[in-house]
Amino acid sequence: MNQIVDAATIVSAVPILMTRKEKLLHWAKLIRERPYDLGLYHRLEHYSPTELQDAKIDATHSTAFGVALSDPQFCEQGLGKTVYAAMNFFELSQQQLHEFSCDCGGPINNDEMANRIERLV
Repeated sequence: MNQIVDAATIVSAVPILMTRKEKLLHWAKLIRERPYDLGLYHRLEHYSPTELQDAKIDATHSTAFGVALSDPQFCEQGLGKTVYAAMNFFELSQQQLHEFSCDCGGPINNDEMANRIERLV
């Protein structure tokens, strides 16, 4: 009997992986809930793969990736601490990075950033 309970405990401890859609929608929700506007990443679409791998995520929660990195669910799912790792985790292209964090047309607030992330779904 104990062996069955132990096996059930092990199975229940394994996290169920989120789909890309679930990750993006959860991330948008986290961004929308922030009481202050987040900083933006600039010109990531022009970074080389090496530069993206070297670009550390600011874990102070002041950017969209920092908000994601502060979420226990995302950390449990395997979110890494570089922009490149986050791109892989969220399955984003460099162009999509630009799409959600660009301020070419002027400043954006958290709601707009969350809306842009939701459109990537």
